[in-house]
Amino acid sequence: MRQDKDRSGKWLLAHHGDSVLRLGGITGFTAWKALQAETVAPRRLPDGLIEVRFPGEPEPTLVLVEIETYPDSDADRQVLDDLMLIAVDRKSVPEVVSLVLKPKGNLTVTGASERVSPRGRTKIGGTWPVVRLWELDAEALLASPDVGLIPWVPLTRTTLAPEELMTKCRDRLFQVPDPNDRAGLIAVTGILAGLAFSGRSFDNLFGGKTMLDKVFVTAILESPVLQEQMKEWYRATRATEEAARLLRETLVANLEARFGAVPHDLVVSLSAVEDEARLKTLLRFSATCPDVPAFVVKLTTPN
Repeated sequence: MRQDKDRSGKWLLAHHGDSVLRLGGITGFTAWKALQAETVAPRRLPDGLIEVRFPGEPEPTLVLVEIETYPDSDADRQVLDDLMLIAVDRKSVPEVVSLVLKPKGNLTVTGASERVSPRGRTKIGGTWPVVRLWELDAEALLASPDVGLIPWVPLTRTTLAPEELMTKCRDRLFQVPDPNDRAGLIAVTGILAGLAFSGRSFDNLFGGKTMLDKVFVTAILESPVLQEQMKEWYRATRATEEAARLLRETLVANLEARFGAVPHDLVVSLSAVEDEARLKTLLRFSATCPDVPAFVVKLTTPN
């Protein structure tokens, strides 16, 4: 779901960046253009960078967009890092649209961060507004003429039952005249609805899952900006998969060196573990566990 959410957000930034700007409280502009995010360090790409033009201003304004699925203790620091990198590269401090899609426990994104030198004599900081989707009113977004806001509606505050809310979204989206744009909007709305209403499927409202998959692939193929972002995602995914594979191999080698041949069932169970942090924890335990059964208990015990 995280990957689907990321791709949905990037499609919306590429095709309906103006709607994302309005969602973040930026209005009054006359033109906008999604930019590639290559200005930020290779290992840390922002979700989006949009060039916006306002009437009477000769130079465009840069808007940095960050979309968090859930509040994260590191989110504010990441935004500050991106702000500093873009400010140095572009010689201009960008505006920020920071969106958080769903609440999670007591975690919060504050919209402020500060870096302090080791001796405390120097500080660098920044502040920016944060939009929490669950605090926005669904009816207000549904009433807006901006159809690009509709995919975000499932994540907003409402008294409507999920089926009724999604029916209203469908009715708005089916009125979009351009078939490719309509298809992309339907696809990302379905994906974000899956995040909003866990365990619920609304495929029947939009023509079935197969149709959603097809239209989303079509939407990606039509966007050069999104194609580049998908390539970056693919490269990062391959690197993550390779790191997990090496950790699994090292872990098995550890166990074999200490206890001899490792049961085939254990190797199969390990192959299903993809989380790098979890694998590192298991690797450390493999160096100290008293025997293979103890390792199996650790492997099969939820975090």
